[in-house]
Amino acid sequence: MNNQTCIVLDTNTLMNYLEGYSFEMDLVGDKQIIISEITEMEIQCNPNISKGEREMLKEFLNTTIIIPLSENIKQLAIKIRLTTRLKLMDAIVGATAQQSNISLITCDEKFESLKTVNVILLPAIDKR
Repeated sequence: MNNQTCIVLDTNTLMNYLEGYSFEMDLVGDKQIIISEITEMEIQCNPNISKGEREMLKEFLNTTIIIPLSENIKQLAIKIRLTTRLKLMDAIVGATAQQSNISLITCDEKFESLKTVNVILLPAIDKR
């Protein structure tokens, strides 16, 4: 894995990508999508998707690289949480990107406080 061929997406950005938003689609391009195990769990917890959509989501997730929550990621997430305003779930996503040394695409401005990762900040959907 390297920063040229892979990209880490946070949960909201992954949802935007799956909905076909052009900013996300263009930035991901033909890169391999990497997500945190936390993102995998969060995206599957949406109660508003149909059974068919849930099956399509599971098929899509089979094409992504899902990074499990390791001891190193836990320790990085703790450091991130203690030094930024990120919530714990976001700190885990940030730690996943940091551990992997891969850029993180997000629409969440709070990730700007994460200085240990190359954060690609997209405008919020309502500001596009």
